[in-house]
Order: sequence, then C-alpha cells, then structure tokens
Amino acid sequence: MRQFDRMEWPRRYALKSSMLIVVIVVIILSFLWHQRRNQDLSRLVEISEISFDNWGSQFIEVGYTIENKTDKELELYLLAKVWDAEEIEIASTLFSITIPPHARQTRSKLLDKLERSLKEGERPHRAGIMPYPKRKM
Repeated sequence: MRQFDRMEWPRRYALKSSMLIVVIVVIILSFLWHQRRNQDLSRLVEISEISFDNWGSQFIEVGYTIENKTDKELELYLLAKVWDAEEIEIASTLFSITIPPHARQTRSKLLDKLERSLKEGERPHRAGIMPYPKRKM
C-alpha cells in the first residue's frame, strides 16, 4: 500500500512580536482618529432653533434648523428626544438625513411612537436634537 506524506493543513505561524506591536499601534491610532472625527462633527454641523411645531396625544412634531459648514455633502444620524415638565422622556428617535454643502435648512421630524401618550392639555416641555456619532467596536 502506498503512503503519501501530506502537509499539515492549515499551517499556523505565530506572529512576530514586532508585527504584534504594529497591529496594536494601528488599532490605537484608528480609535483616536475615529474619536477625533466625531468631535469635529459638532463643529461642522450646527443645529439650532428647536421648537414644537405641532403636538397631539399620540404625536409630537419638532422643528429645527440645521447648517452644514463643510464643502461636501454630509449624511449623518440625528438623535431627537422630547421631555415633559418633570424631565421624563416622552419620545426619542434616531433618524438619518443628508445635507448639501454650505446649506442652512429648516426641517421637521414627526415623533409618532411615544413612550406614553400626552394627557389632555399637556404639552411637551423640552426637546433636543443632537448628532449621533458613528461608533466602532
């Protein structure tokens, strides 16, 4: 009977310590770069004039003005939150928008999935819209 010598498969090699150090440094630098990009986002995009356009017992419409100060079109995620007079969150949503370069736009967002319905005569007290940074890991 014939015998065949086979190479072991898959063959595993340990990484050299210098290569391991390079990989760790690259991971740390990419994490710092990503964190820096998220901080720059608040400087490049301005959200102002947040107001309540309309509300009912099952919905709240929030109006806001957003300005893109960069030379390129931005697609970003925004997080909108609404609170009542006791500082209890009524509604929140995460949504995506695209803003053209050097543009100032007035927009609105309808929040129709409330944590609780508004009582008769109650109005939303405070709203906030902020850029939601992209997260890694």
